[in-house]
Amino acid sequence: MTDNFLTIALIVIIPIIFLVALRIYNKRNHSDSHKVAVILKPYSKEEVKDFIIPDGIGGILEIEHLILLNQGFLLVKTYPMSGNLFGADEIDQWSQIVAGKSFKFDNPLRQIQISRQALKALAPNIPIFCRIIFTSNSIFPKGKPQEVSTLDTLTEDLQAINSTIPMDVKVQRSWDRVMRIARKNGKSVKE
Repeated sequence: MTDNFLTIALIVIIPIIFLVALRIYNKRNHSDSHKVAVILKPYSKEEVKDFIIPDGIGGILEIEHLILLNQGFLLVKTYPMSGNLFGADEIDQWSQIVAGKSFKFDNPLRQIQISRQALKALAPNIPIFCRIIFTSNSIFPKGKPQEVSTLDTLTEDLQAINSTIPMDVKVQRSWDRVMRIARKNGKSVKE
C-alpha cells in the first residue's frame, strides 16, 4: 500500500515540479531585463551595474548600467513602464497613460545627462552615449526623444553608435580609470 502511494505521489509530483521549473525558466528568459541584455551584448566589451561615482560637486551619483564599447561608454537607465508615454527633451514632466489614467513622472533625460557630465569629468574626450530604455510594452505615439528607446526600437537606435569611429586604446584607459574611482559595495569596482 505504501509503495503504491509513493509511486502515485511521484507520478503526480515530478511533472508538476518540471512544469514549475519550465515556467520559471521561460519567464526569466523572456523578461524585459533579459531582452535588454541580449540586445546590448553584441556592443559590450565590458559592463558594470549599480555603482557610484563622484558627481563632480562634492556628492555621489548612482549609475545603473555602464557599458564599455569600442567607440566610448554607453550609459543605460531602464524604466519598466507600459502604456503610452509622452515626453520631450525640454519638458520637465512626462506622462504615462495606462488604462485611461494619466500619471506624471520627471523627465528621465535630466538625470542621465547629469550622470553623463560626471562621467565626462572622469573620462574627458571620451564619447559618452546615453540610452533611456523603456520596457514593458511602452509606446511613444507622438515620437520619442533621440536618447530614448523602447524594447522594439533599441536595436535600431543603437546602430548610430556603431557608425562612430572606434577609439579602442584611449577608451580602455579611460574605462580603467573610471573603474578605479567607481565604488560598488564600498570597494573599487576594479578590485
